[in-house]
Amino acid sequence: MAAPFPAAIREGAHELTSLEERLGLLLMVRIGTVGFVVLTALFASAQVGFGITDIGPISATYLTIVASAEWYRRKGRRGRMTLHRLLLPLDAVYLALVSAPSGGPRSQLVVLFAVQLIAVTLLVSERAGLRMALWDSFLFILIPTLSLSARIGSFLGVRAVAAPRASETALAIMGFWAVALCTAFFSSVSERELRRSKAELSELAGMAAAMELLHAEEEIFSILLLTVTRAFGFRRAALWWVRGNRPRGLVLSPGGDKTESFSVPETARHDKVVRLVWDSRSPILVKHLSLDDDPAAAGMLPHSRNVVVLPIQLEGGDLGVVLLEHGGHPFTSRLPKRVLLMLSQFVGHAALSVRNARLLDERERLATIDGLTGVSNRRQFDHVLSREVSRAERSSEPLALVIFDLDHFKIVNDTQGHLAGDEVLKAFAGILSHAVREMDVVARYGGEEFALVLPRCDQNGAVLVVERVTRGLRLSEALQGVTVSAGVASLPANAADGRELIEAADEALFESKRAGRDRWTVSARHPNGDRLSNHPS
Repeated sequence: MAAPFPAAIREGAHELTSLEERLGLLLMVRIGTVGFVVLTALFASAQVGFGITDIGPISATYLTIVASAEWYRRKGRRGRMTLHRLLLPLDAVYLALVSAPSGGPRSQLVVLFAVQLIAVTLLVSERAGLRMALWDSFLFILIPTLSLSARIGSFLGVRAVAAPRASETALAIMGFWAVALCTAFFSSVSERELRRSKAELSELAGMAAAMELLHAEEEIFSILLLTVTRAFGFRRAALWWVRGNRPRGLVLSPGGDKTESFSVPETARHDKVVRLVWDSRSPILVKHLSLDDDPAAAGMLPHSRNVVVLPIQLEGGDLGVVLLEHGGHPFTSRLPKRVLLMLSQFVGHAALSVRNARLLDERERLATIDGLTGVSNRRQFDHVLSREVSRAERSSEPLALVIFDLDHFKIVNDTQGHLAGDEVLKAFAGILSHAVREMDVVARYGGEEFALVLPRCDQNGAVLVVERVTRGLRLSEALQGVTVSAGVASLPANAADGRELIEAADEALFESKRAGRDRWTVSARHPNGDRLSNHPS
């Protein structure tokens, strides 16, 4: 499969195609101009001062030159653009010749000059349109100054040629420049708006591409603030959002090149501006943020003026607000509706990226969680144990592993049913989770077996954890009569790697079962695999 073109090449191809279309439209204008002249010669020869036989040869010659230039351009020969630039003065010469018999500036064909000026300005460039106006003015001054009207009439075979007055020539020239300047101005406004829209869409595409690589909500919202301030020129920006009833805030740094975390009070959702924007579900503009009505928002953007407030719509009832300070003079404080709609697209895309990130996090979490008990599954246990063994080897810190087995669990299933057995598993998983530290990992090892991975913990520390578990088991009303057996092993005391650590804990668990269950045993295995005497509780 062929490799895709780089972005710059694709953009260049797009511009080339646009230029081809413009030159094609300019060709249609030239053909239409000749057609208008020919029809005028056929049906209004008295008004324009010439007939079809007078204007036919020069029109045919003009069309031949235009057609040859177009053929040369389509062949892709070198210098084709220079040739088309030379056709612009030729257009003016043709129009000057055909309008001369009826008085040049006073001719009914003078409207064709305006059409040609508008076409060149819009299809070529504003600068080309101004040059065209200059060339038209030069021809209208040159012809009467050098008394060329009679010679042009003789060249065309026209007997009577009307001579324009100086005032008519001046008025026509003023009209040329009025048409050229107005068209150039409005064309530049339109082009500027198109470039602005293109730049905003490019920023939106770039932001979307950057967010696809991110999974942290704070990073996604940081990209949002940085992008909208760069694309729309806002002075300051901030946002806050809620996840799990905890507000989080970001403020753009004074330099505008990074974001900083901001402490948001729990009462932020009661700000007046927040209630307004969430009731309307649409952006609103406020002249300033009041400390009395909007204490949280005003704290993020103190002394702000002309602020755009947009809602961030997240799933699960979570809310968020974007604050963008426009600033500026009061007369220029209002933003176009187009800008507000575009800002809503930026914020909406960021919210969608956050929702996708949350779904991905949830999917990854579910892939590592045992569906029944809510603790880590066997796959996550293997991953965590491998990671912690590598860390313990690098830091020379101990690592303990405890494996629990619910005694006679099959009898619970057989006598009380599997639903009761599930409740026992969930209750015991809860006891394990309450007995360990935040850094420890509780996992369902398989069936009725559970494992604890205890970083920075030796055998003595692991025994303390096991004692807390057994004490919680005895005090649990839901687990009356349930006992467990456990095996304790640690690295480097009992093993040199993760596989040996599991073997040592399994051997200690087996020793607890062999000794009568309802007890725990500390492995005395040596890292080289030799088995020493175990010490049951």
